Amino acid sequence: MKDIDFSRIKALVVEDDRMSRDLVVSILESIGIHEIERAANGEEAFGHLSKFHPDVIVSDMMMEPVDGISFTRKIRTHRESPSPHTPVILLTAHTDRTTVIEARDAGVNAFVAKPVSIDEMRRKLVLVLNDPRQFVRSDDYVGPDRRRRELPLGNRPDRRKT
Repeated sequence: MKDIDFSRIKALVVEDDRMSRDLVVSILESIGIHEIERAANGEEAFGHLSKFHPDVIVSDMMMEPVDGISFTRKIRTHRESPSPHTPVILLTAHTDRTTVIEARDAGVNAFVAKPVSIDEMRRKLVLVLNDPRQFVRSDDYVGPDRRRRELPLGNRPDRRKT
């Protein structure tokens, strides 16, 4: 993996709680990201995307009126979305399987469980910026490739012969 010059990265932080938003901004600044736009919910954030083109979006999951999952789905699928391929890191205290699957299926690239740590945020930033997943567009899904590993096909006995 190559080193990332975080000072060249632009981020959009989407969080409805002002103190939590300020904390996430402080974490990103401590990592070296200084060009940061803030939004209080997904609706406000979508409006920012037409004039601010972030390299990464860090969004809370639970917000009103537009939550992080709905916001991600909108930036992935809306025909006027200026940033459909921008990586999205979702912040959440809800890490149950159902929530993770719902967010993944909306097009979220990575998760950071609350409480947020600097080290975990840095790891996720490196993951989504250094190793971006191929973008998939199908009838049922728009977003980063959801597959996490490649399975070798090879000449295995369980493979059918052609």
